Amino acid sequence: MNAPYDFWNQVVTDVLVEKKATIYKSDDIEFIPRPEESGLFVRSIGEPKGQIADWRSSIPGSIRGIHVVEFRDRYEIHVDRFDPAKKPISHLLLESPGSAILIGALGLFVAFLGGSFFKR
Repeated sequence: MNAPYDFWNQVVTDVLVEKKATIYKSDDIEFIPRPEESGLFVRSIGEPKGQIADWRSSIPGSIRGIHVVEFRDRYEIHVDRFDPAKKPISHLLLESPGSAILIGALGLFVAFLGGSFFKR
């Protein structure tokens, strides 16, 4: 029996129904394994919210994904409408517009610098 897998697989199942969940690390639950111990999640990035880590899992046969945002005292888990591994542009534009704007601005800045450099 793989307790970390079973724990996080149940969390994913619940979140697919409820759309989000919060698990406090100090809950009365006896065993709260780290997401990476389950084999379901990989380390990822997310918009800064004071978290210490982000974890993602793809849902086979779906464009949705599961995002775990780890804080010191809790895990906040939600369903991404667009898994960034499968639909990165849709994810950026619809679920992380702040990041999309930042990436666009950086791209314009780099293009401006490159254009200025080559005019010399």
